[in-house]
This record gives sequence, C-alpha cells and structure tokens, in this order.
Amino acid sequence: MSTARYIFEGTWEEISREAERLAGKRLRVEVLGNTQEVGEPALPLPATASPEARAQAILDWGYGHPPRNAPPLSDDAISRDSIYSAEYE
Repeated sequence: MSTARYIFEGTWEEISREAERLAGKRLRVEVLGNTQEVGEPALPLPATASPEARAQAILDWGYGHPPRNAPPLSDDAISRDSIYSAEYE
C-alpha cells in the first residue's frame, strides 16, 4: 500500500492553516530558519508521480542550474580502456 507524500513549505502560520487536513497523519518537520529564499524541497513530486513525471522533474532540476565553466572531457578520458586501465593501481 503506497501513501502519497507531500511537501508543505512556508511559515508556521501558513502551514498551520492545513491543520485540519493533516490531523492524525504522521509528519516530519524541518525548521529552515528565517530566510526568505529556501532551497528546493527534497521531494518536488508526490511519491505517486509517474516515471515520466519524475524523469521530467530531474531534467528540469538539472537544466535549472547554471552551466559549469569546466571544459568537456576528452574521448580518451571517458573511453572504456582508460576507465579500466591499470594506470591507477
């Protein structure tokens, strides 16, 4: 039996408005501090989301970060021979 998981984010006053809806349910409370800007929630989707929705959420999360200025790896750096070579033993 799968239970849907949801993230509620806001001030205590905002979240406590959901008290009736949450009564009798198990909760995990994480106090984030007094900042206005809060990072991404651990689970951006309900646990019942489809595999396609989860995959899209991961892509959206990745594309939401600025690109790194590191040069791409060379073909030699990622070749099977270099990965399994005895050079680092």
